[in-house]
Amino acid sequence: MDCVYFGFTLDMDSSSGDAYKVEAYVLEEIFSEWGDPPSMSEVDKNANSATTSKETPCFSTSMNAEGTKPEVSTNSTIGNVSSATTSIDTPSTSTATNDDEPEQEAYTTSSTRRGGAEESKDDDQCLSPLERFRPGYLWVTDLTRQNWCEQQLYYSFTIPTIAEENPVMTAGTDYHLARELATHDIVKVDVQSSEDIWAVKMLNLHSAVCTFLHGGIVAREVPVFGAPFKEDILIVGLIDELRFDPSNYTIDLIELKTRLSSTMPSRSQRKQHNFQVSVYKTLFDDLVQGKVSKQFMASTLKINLHKELGDSIRGHAEKQFVVIKSLNDLMDIIFHKIQTLTCISQVFIEYVHQESKQTIGHMEVEYDAVKVSDLYKKYVKFWRGNRRADGVDIEDAWKCQRCDFNSICEWRKKKSAECEQRNKKNAKIK
Repeated sequence: MDCVYFGFTLDMDSSSGDAYKVEAYVLEEIFSEWGDPPSMSEVDKNANSATTSKETPCFSTSMNAEGTKPEVSTNSTIGNVSSATTSIDTPSTSTATNDDEPEQEAYTTSSTRRGGAEESKDDDQCLSPLERFRPGYLWVTDLTRQNWCEQQLYYSFTIPTIAEENPVMTAGTDYHLARELATHDIVKVDVQSSEDIWAVKMLNLHSAVCTFLHGGIVAREVPVFGAPFKEDILIVGLIDELRFDPSNYTIDLIELKTRLSSTMPSRSQRKQHNFQVSVYKTLFDDLVQGKVSKQFMASTLKINLHKELGDSIRGHAEKQFVVIKSLNDLMDIIFHKIQTLTCISQVFIEYVHQESKQTIGHMEVEYDAVKVSDLYKKYVKFWRGNRRADGVDIEDAWKCQRCDFNSICEWRKKKSAECEQRNKKNAKIK
């Protein structure tokens, strides 16, 4: 018999009861009408790391100075939830670069600048980077960019640059999308509010959870969110792939990275990728363990949990056999179901050669909760304004050669001066 359940069509063998053929879909947001734009902001995925990924908005909207109707720019569809958002960021797509470079934005910064390294207005200086550059929450992307070079991240916010599309970097996006479409279709859904947008993300998470609860073994483009390590900052991410082993009741995380070179990544890139997937695991595990508060999310996102969702959202929820009126109803259902799953057991990164589409290699990541927590808490201090941005360590100074901001980098000048002073001191001793 055929059974439609929670967004999946399951071909059931009436004799065995096994369910293997799964036709899934995820929802992609489109605005059916304009009024007050959503108060959210999505950001790029791995804008400064060496390979491809997908935490990327499909639409980017911005309000002009008068606060009138935003303009919409549309990119290629990627990811589980390609969002229409109010964003201060240039939309980006998945990336692939040379071995010794970070993942760059598909819309990269050009060496031609529209202005110098001027600071923003005095009132902006009183705000923390989280308030000044982000809408009160972060994407995992922001943390991985910090991991590559925090000073570069800061300059990307404060120095105006001309954005230009790099066709090479969009090739990774196409590969991600092909993998995604192998497991599910993408269905457009009208959204009319911030609550609708987050309901779409929740429904996509619900679909992934129900994949495992009802016979599926693979879920791709899985939204995750939470406030890890009790730091009270909302972090949002998008996991490439989760694989469920029903016999052992284990879940593995697989992150896909495409590369221009057919070699494995450098130490610095591996460090960045390891941190990224470790944060993903932390977010997913926190959801499973019931550590995520819907009230905290509502407060951070400035959304009304009890606001009635749009007809399109509720219609798609009903197709998943979920009858809801508000985001509060939906989150209660999802939080209950995801807590019946298990935490992620193993974490892997798969590296694929972009041109040949051949797998270069797999790398298992050993999750170290203490190490991830310490690094995360260090990064959070920057976002809260408790410390200034740091540059790279001396052994990673090679990164500066490919940085758009190397000619004006204060961190680089400071380290150069320190090195000069040490050399003079050593010369005197001799």
